[in-house]
Amino acid sequence: MVWYGAAVEGSEHPLSGDVNWLLNRAWLGFGQRKNAVLEATGVSLKEHFVMVALMSAPMTQLELSTLVKIDKSVISATLDTLEVKGLVVRTPDPSDRRARRPQLTPQGRKLCQRATLVTQKAEQELLDKLDPVQREAFLDVLRYYAFTEFADAPGFTRDPRN
Repeated sequence: MVWYGAAVEGSEHPLSGDVNWLLNRAWLGFGQRKNAVLEATGVSLKEHFVMVALMSAPMTQLELSTLVKIDKSVISATLDTLEVKGLVVRTPDPSDRRARRPQLTPQGRKLCQRATLVTQKAEQELLDKLDPVQREAFLDVLRYYAFTEFADAPGFTRDPRN
């Protein structure tokens, strides 16, 4: 049998009906492509998520953690790294001195825009393998699960690879 262009021994891949396995393969593949293009910019995928969120609106560190679904301890470490790179500064929140407000530096904004362009190109190359109807259906399904069914799913936790 031919399975999406590659010969597979046996009649069908044993995990072809396992949604979690399929999503995991797609997630790893998209992540690998995006990490490869982000490498040249000097930021990780998780750092890029954070930077994109910071481009959207001012927010506290806790609000940022909630928005991008990254655990508080991990968001703190990620912001530490971005700060060391000169891409983010954290200032006290004027309404709550205990809270911090991370902001992109001018260098951070510029790098975020560049990183976004290269990751969008990498994503588009992968999505272009689908016809337009498949692509929209795929994205609609992902958005449905991300923003409704699993909107309250746990966030990213410590990951030694990032």
